[in-house]
Amino acid sequence: MILSIQTSALCLILLAPPFSNTNCLDTIPEIPQNEWIGEFPRDIEPLPIAPSYESIEDWAAHPLKSEPLYAPKGSWFSRTKSLEQEKPLVDVFFIHPTMYMQGDPWNAGVRDDRMNEQVDKWPIKHQASAFAAAGRVFAPRYRQAHIRIFDLGDSLSHCAAALAYSDVKRAFQHYLEHWNDGRPIIIAGHSQGSYHGRTLLQEFFDGTVLQEQLVAAYLPGMDMAASDFDQILSCEWPESTGCLCTWMTYAKGYTPGWMALHADTIRLLSTHPITWSTDTGKANKRRDHLGAVKSSFVKSKRGLITGELSPQGLLWIDEPHMVAGELLHRDNWHVGDINLFWYNIANNVQVRVAQWYAEHGTERPH
Repeated sequence: MILSIQTSALCLILLAPPFSNTNCLDTIPEIPQNEWIGEFPRDIEPLPIAPSYESIEDWAAHPLKSEPLYAPKGSWFSRTKSLEQEKPLVDVFFIHPTMYMQGDPWNAGVRDDRMNEQVDKWPIKHQASAFAAAGRVFAPRYRQAHIRIFDLGDSLSHCAAALAYSDVKRAFQHYLEHWNDGRPIIIAGHSQGSYHGRTLLQEFFDGTVLQEQLVAAYLPGMDMAASDFDQILSCEWPESTGCLCTWMTYAKGYTPGWMALHADTIRLLSTHPITWSTDTGKANKRRDHLGAVKSSFVKSKRGLITGELSPQGLLWIDEPHMVAGELLHRDNWHVGDINLFWYNIANNVQVRVAQWYAEHGTERPH
């Protein structure tokens, strides 16, 4: 399973690049801190070296990299042709989740070989691969913020998040300028990646000309609300395009503490990643779950997961339908937001791509 953050209701404010530590600290008010075990620097500087997106080395996944993305063993998908793919259907811009769990600096460096190995081994291999059947995958390395920012929420946390997003934004701008060539786009990510993906949607797609190129966004693992967007809506059915799919996975009946405080007023944007509906209280049928991906990168059996959207918009799932499923079950399934639904996601991106081409009267490349 993917290592990632446990989300909170904290809404961090990101600043537009160029990144400025002074501007960040002067602009964002201090937020009372929660307890965090351990010491950490009281200054965001020195900053790690900024990535250069002209270099393929600063991309975790890229069509020109020699390591293609594969489907898990036992799947019906063939090897992804991510190298020299002449006529890709769409481009996927994928933002990986938090892998920076230990360390003092506020942001991880992109020249950290050990960190890059973990990014490639887990979120790129296990998560980004779910979108690769639809087209080329572009996944930038970026100076991800430390996991503690989602607990502390102070001005330094804001600055660390802003620095991370500034890299994601530059990577996306470079992709648009050099590699997009008018192709339709899928925005995807998880957790911190979804957090930055939301800002990317707001800044580049929401109510802009580029929204016409948006097949869909898949951004699970982060709380999102309708007020976050002006024109982008939740994907309400499997064929919806130009919309957002997001969900947060928990055990049925469980409500995290941050949400319980606002249970009567909060309603998250949420799309069920098996039925691809926004209807609450309607569980999927077992046969409709196409399979999960194990940490060993092997396909699970079908019919493993059933669940429904809660009145507040959480994705509530039952105990996994397998031997000793009750032992595996947990209150917080954030770690499996993509893995549990890998095959449903991989199938759905192709459905939406076909629908996008049908709606836009554009001939699909062969």
